[in-house]
Amino acid sequence: MADQPNERVKLFIKFIEERTDAIHRSVVRPETQHPSIEIHDHITAFTSLVDELQDNLDAYDESHSDIRKSLKFLLEHTPKWTTALQQPPGSPEYDFARKTAMDAVDNTKQAATELLKSQEVYFSKHKAEKAVKKNSDE
Repeated sequence: MADQPNERVKLFIKFIEERTDAIHRSVVRPETQHPSIEIHDHITAFTSLVDELQDNLDAYDESHSDIRKSLKFLLEHTPKWTTALQQPPGSPEYDFARKTAMDAVDNTKQAATELLKSQEVYFSKHKAEKAVKKNSDE
């Protein structure tokens, strides 16, 4: 999967969305006597995945992996994540975890937006360079 960065990013999105679904279920139909603990745990798992996704985006940026397609897909999904995190009512048991998760989403959205812009510039420049080199080789 490491050699398929677009698929890896999409897989992270899938896992993150499974956590947002779990948060939703914990609010609507809690499975335990302590839904606040359940919500806290789902939010914490969500944040870990978003942080790991961010680490992957940083690595793909450094290696100039073309992830423009999955970045667009990611940016389409981040608003749903924010909505899911806002769904549980306020509780001191998970409000800090929720704030941390919201910050992680905001940071990832900002980084993905900037990375998409820089990749569009980088790949359009290198596409032009390859065309010039190809024409000079002929």
